[in-house]
Amino acid sequence: MDYDYDLSYPPDYSYDDFYEDYGDLFPNPTDYTLQDLWTDCLIPTLYYGFWSSAKLLCCSLLLEFTLSLTFLPEHVFHVSSSSLGLYCLYNFFGNEIFYIIIFGVVGYCILLLTNNVLKQYQGVVCTFFCFIFLIVCELFFADRKMWHRIRGCQMLLSMKIISLAFDTGYIDKQMPSILPCFGYLFHVGTVIFGPWISYSSYIASKQGTKFSLPWIYSIIRCMLLSYGFLTVSTCWTSFLLHSTGWKWVDAYRDALSFRSSHYFVSYISEVTATLSGVGSSSVSSAFEIEIPRSLVEVVVWWNVPMHFWLKTYVFKTAKPLGDFIAILLTYAASSLLHGLNFQLAAVLLSLGFYTYIEHVLRRKLAGVFNACILARKCKSDCQHAFQSNHVYVRVANIGFGLLSMFHLAYLGVMFDSTSGLEEEGYNMNHTLQKWAELDFSSHWVALFCYIFYYLV
Repeated sequence: MDYDYDLSYPPDYSYDDFYEDYGDLFPNPTDYTLQDLWTDCLIPTLYYGFWSSAKLLCCSLLLEFTLSLTFLPEHVFHVSSSSLGLYCLYNFFGNEIFYIIIFGVVGYCILLLTNNVLKQYQGVVCTFFCFIFLIVCELFFADRKMWHRIRGCQMLLSMKIISLAFDTGYIDKQMPSILPCFGYLFHVGTVIFGPWISYSSYIASKQGTKFSLPWIYSIIRCMLLSYGFLTVSTCWTSFLLHSTGWKWVDAYRDALSFRSSHYFVSYISEVTATLSGVGSSSVSSAFEIEIPRSLVEVVVWWNVPMHFWLKTYVFKTAKPLGDFIAILLTYAASSLLHGLNFQLAAVLLSLGFYTYIEHVLRRKLAGVFNACILARKCKSDCQHAFQSNHVYVRVANIGFGLLSMFHLAYLGVMFDSTSGLEEEGYNMNHTLQKWAELDFSSHWVALFCYIFYYLV
């Protein structure tokens, strides 16, 4: 079974970005009664949460209505997609969209230039351009707080430019004209929260969506899940898991709050994508993450579109250089896309080692015991003597699942909203301090597992 070298732990548009925009509207429910929780936290959170994304939802639906008007020429769809997307960007970020627009315009010019001059190297050249642009802006031009607010959108734009460069870098592929390209880059249903979509998916959405019960059910389901997890992140975690003085309970609470905020962003991105006609598949799965089989499964389900993007455009592209180089480049790409941030880089690097160690250890144990205890679920026709329903196999998989939950609490503890660092991003001192409070126990456990792997 191939190992998915996925390092996409952080979300496209993080809740830190969202909280920076609207966090002052949400109360702190630490000392609430149930009545207080309902009136002073749940109701305001739901109200302001919906209010903050209402225009984006309406604009996404407006694009779908535009698609239903089949008599309109094709260019109207592309113009509507980009103009509505830019309007929503301005609604979220104001004049800060200057950097996003400049990135899109210059990125398109680089695409045109490489398509005519360096077509076979188009993907690599555009990748370097995107990374250099992001690094230079972050280090020399952009205000740190402002850049932290728009970094999610810049990352999504980078992923679209790079994927478009690789997809049109073949001799028989034509570069799209300016209207379809900008319609794709600033697509209203994916420009704020994501998810990343391919250019072919964007073009396929021109056919429109037939309004049906499954379509409506998908939207309602994702809306309920999204705002439900918003209340979990903002209200329920602090209300149910008070500070007990036991550091691991506090760590799990902070990590759960962060993960729940990611689920809010993921499910609302499914809503906007579906409303705009893209018909996005699952972006994330809270169940697979909160009750994990393995960390490998967690990083896959954390952000499915980004997992596919990294695997397709980074790992597979670099694999001829060797698996080790491909892993390093995948880590580097994911880290750079998320910005020059020690905290994110530390989490990504840790996850890279954790998932690799877990993969090789469980593969070796599965061979030794001839049992279905691989990091990924076995296929229905696997030849292991002890299948998943065997009692000892279940115990082993539950044990590895609990170990994954332990690692998630450790890695997510630094994303707490009480540190006051959300506006600029978390620094190295904050990261090391949080892990030091937990005695770097997760890293020690990973080291033990790696030693055990060699001893088996």
